Amino acid sequence: MPKIFTIIAFALVTTSCMQLEVKPGRVIGDTVDAGKDAYQSIQRNRRGEEERSYSHKTSYDSTISNAANIAGCKQELMAVVSVSDLMVSQVISESSEVLLQDGDKTIYCAMQALVRPKA
Repeated sequence: MPKIFTIIAFALVTTSCMQLEVKPGRVIGDTVDAGKDAYQSIQRNRRGEEERSYSHKTSYDSTISNAANIAGCKQELMAVVSVSDLMVSQVISESSEVLLQDGDKTIYCAMQALVRPKA
């Protein structure tokens, strides 16, 4: 009986100084998402991978299409990554856009990827 009382007293003391806000409707979904994120983080760590973000900006070549300019930007971005001692094991997300600034067009591309050391 004293053991149970000690556990309850400890729980009351430690929880009285923090506030937990639970929004109804997303409790289960948020809990599942947090569990998935934790699991993926552990698995990535075991494989020696980490999540990184890369971005690159290059000048626009008006003699080729937007798609070709964007593809070239992505190739240059991957070349920058491959020069390092890391290799991309999975691309999580990528984006690209044509920027117009002071009459000049530039291509901006970015990616979020899992990387690991080269063998």
